[in-house]
Amino acid sequence: MKGYGYPHLRGAGSRTDDIHQGGDVEAPFTADRLRGLTHDHSVPGAQLTIRRAGKRVSVATGVTRVGTARPVTVDTAFALGSVTKAFTATVVAQLVAQGELEWDDPVCEYLAEFDGAVDGRMSAVTLRHLLSHTAGLVADHELDSSRESSLARYTASAVLTSPLHEPGRYFSYSNTGYNIAGHVIETVGDMKWQAVVENSLLRPLGIDPVFLSGGPAEGLRTVADGHTVRPGRERSVHPVGVYVPDGWAPASGLAGSADDLVALAALHLGDHPDADALLPAADRAEMAARDPRANAFGMADGWGLGLAHHASPDGPWLGHDGTADGGTAHLRFHPRTGTAVALTTNATTGTLLWADLVDILREHGIPVGDHRPTTSTASAVQTGLNRFTGDYRNGDTRFIVRTHQDGTTLHLTDATGLTAGLALRGDLTFDARRTDAETAPFSGRFVTETATGDVVLMQLGGRSARRTSAA
Repeated sequence: MKGYGYPHLRGAGSRTDDIHQGGDVEAPFTADRLRGLTHDHSVPGAQLTIRRAGKRVSVATGVTRVGTARPVTVDTAFALGSVTKAFTATVVAQLVAQGELEWDDPVCEYLAEFDGAVDGRMSAVTLRHLLSHTAGLVADHELDSSRESSLARYTASAVLTSPLHEPGRYFSYSNTGYNIAGHVIETVGDMKWQAVVENSLLRPLGIDPVFLSGGPAEGLRTVADGHTVRPGRERSVHPVGVYVPDGWAPASGLAGSADDLVALAALHLGDHPDADALLPAADRAEMAARDPRANAFGMADGWGLGLAHHASPDGPWLGHDGTADGGTAHLRFHPRTGTAVALTTNATTGTLLWADLVDILREHGIPVGDHRPTTSTASAVQTGLNRFTGDYRNGDTRFIVRTHQDGTTLHLTDATGLTAGLALRGDLTFDARRTDAETAPFSGRFVTETATGDVVLMQLGGRSARRTSAA
């Protein structure tokens, strides 16, 4: 199905606000490029918004669901996945600015559920740890889906797990931490996370809220379906449902448009007319500051409080990436120039589209920051691979690493159906390429115990997983 044609709507599908027509971000240029990229990567629909020097262009192309004629417009909502975290972090910062919270207070001072923690290290976890992914919490804590998945119940269950390490020691990407931060918002705000986010942030930014948690999307806007794109000579594109339980809403429960993401960027850039009232400059700077402990290997060049850092010759770009069930979202903004770029897609291949888009924008004078790990010059490793095989765990997530039949390569699987080949190098870094779905490759590394040389940890896509058994 690669190369199928979908309509681009130049009326409902594009929006130009005071665009300088001599620039490379005018609507026809942007629309043509986006349409071509969706065709190249079998993405049914996408949106792109670019804001530069106070000018904005927004374009949309394709359909909300493959096999239909329902068009994507600039107002269509896409599952934002983990970009939701940037909204959650911003609301936490608002509460800090209002004096309701302190970044470095232990979370246990706000949440009674921490009284039931089984590991004493939980008492040292702070809001700063949660939002910088340095709390040591497991990546993906799951609840029994047969019972109500409230944030209170989620937190009470999550504190029964043990941290991967002492809080503040390492970076390990954690949805769990953001869901707990969402419960802090609920507790202090005395209303559900959704209501606080809507009233404190979304409505003031002019965003009509769409929440994916709890079943069908809650909101009046059209929501694009997700799609899995399976690799092969003829790519196959399959619609998938998007479901986010209430207990996961603060980590990944929002849907929105590329325009909505740029509205959030405008707040953090100080360009929104009510920026200082919504979040004072000092608190925006606190969120943007890079945490020296947050070495986000394989994900970004650094991390602040809810915002990733992506290096560029002209200073860091901030933002967040998100993957949902069959969709992707990407936000970047550059504090030095005030430029912002946002992309939403409804296919797993949206990550590939984003990588190509970044290259195109760089060629046309918009040097978007996007972390791409430098490929190691170390030679490939094809022998002695049993040293790395085994089970690796991060909370409920179990990664299984085994050798292929020929014994010269490694492959990785997990319970979700993920299957990837690992190209290992002599410095113990590797590239992981999925074989069950077509996405951009991601980076990882094995970590050894200094004294023994034994492999004890695998870092993959920013997450740390401890080796619990050898194969």
